[in-house]
Amino acid sequence: MLCGNQRRLKDESGQVLVLAAIAMVVFIALTGFALDVGHAYLVQRQLQAATDAAALAGALELPDSALAKQVAKDYGPEPTKRNTLRSNDNATINVQTKCVTSLPTGCTPTNGEVNAISVDSTSDVKTVFAKIIGVNSFTVKARATACSPCSVKPLDIVLVFDRTGSMCQFSNGTNDPACTDLRNARDGIETFLRLMNPQFHHVGLAVLPPATGTTRAAQCSPPTAPSSGSYDSATARYLIAGLSSDFAAPPGTLNAGSTLVDRVECQQVGGGRTGYAGAIDAARSELQTNGRPGVQKVIIFLSDGAANYGGLGEPASYRNQPCQAGVNAAAAAKAQNMLVYSIGYDLDGINGVYERCQTRSNAIEVPNMNALQAMQRIASGPTAFYNKPVPGQLNTIFTQIASDIFRTAQLIDDSLS
Repeated sequence: MLCGNQRRLKDESGQVLVLAAIAMVVFIALTGFALDVGHAYLVQRQLQAATDAAALAGALELPDSALAKQVAKDYGPEPTKRNTLRSNDNATINVQTKCVTSLPTGCTPTNGEVNAISVDSTSDVKTVFAKIIGVNSFTVKARATACSPCSVKPLDIVLVFDRTGSMCQFSNGTNDPACTDLRNARDGIETFLRLMNPQFHHVGLAVLPPATGTTRAAQCSPPTAPSSGSYDSATARYLIAGLSSDFAAPPGTLNAGSTLVDRVECQQVGGGRTGYAGAIDAARSELQTNGRPGVQKVIIFLSDGAANYGGLGEPASYRNQPCQAGVNAAAAAKAQNMLVYSIGYDLDGINGVYERCQTRSNAIEVPNMNALQAMQRIASGPTAFYNKPVPGQLNTIFTQIASDIFRTAQLIDDSLS
């Protein structure tokens, strides 16, 4: 016969089994939940890394907002993109560009300028074990904002500007009374100057055909129009504004009293002959002689045609191989670690054919090249050559060059606005 205590132990044995079974289910559920949470954490880490990469890649294309957004998406975590999640979980992103006025480089939102890009990514991570307790997925998010340019570095820059008569012609070669191409070039240069910070950047200006003296009257027209004969002048001056930092105060506002700004605005066109080399030499000499030690030096060369002339007082190669002489002059600058950018403007304007390089006596240059090939070879590389095949605004190109020469992309605080 069982005593009372023994009967109670026997009665409770079934309850222990039930409790143990419940505890086991809870333990398995919690373990599975922990595994699902761990997987979601891993996905979030991958998502953040992909989002950072997308923001940095997109920032390198600023200030081109549309291109920056497209590149950011290409580098994002979505399926088939460059940084697809390794876990094969789904992902979506939203990309926006913005103007962060607090950056050292500055930005003007009212002008539509952008200098930063924000990427927001989301992934719905499906669960396996957590479904037992009714949790079918976890939503993880990531956000990154990157800027470009983010900081300002010192630069010495000489702009070389082709002011030959074709800058006042339509594409078919007839005269344009409004001088649209010249105006576009001046506007582009002034856009570039507004993006420079005079605290860090010194800028000068050279022209072709050259001026015939150092006075304003000799460098602006009217009263003295440039002509092909200027190349042969004993007082020829390609450089008409030396390196200076008084062109803007504060950054973004041009100083009308600056020699550089005045010389940009007073330019008219004249002369039917184009000589690259003398102008590039003048830019290199100014940078070498008056540039600051340890500062990156840059030449930006704009022309709308093939070289076909050289002054009588210049080396024979400038007359017999005007395009090759320009390429060689640029090579000399590159050898001194100068960056050389070239802008080909309406190079194939007449009948859609690129001008052939010619000698001073109008013979085809040997070895032969055309305007496009010459301008490409003058640049420091493919990314330093900008082609504007038809007439139009040059503001975008000058903005891209400004961004490129002091481009730095970095992640920044998302709270900046």
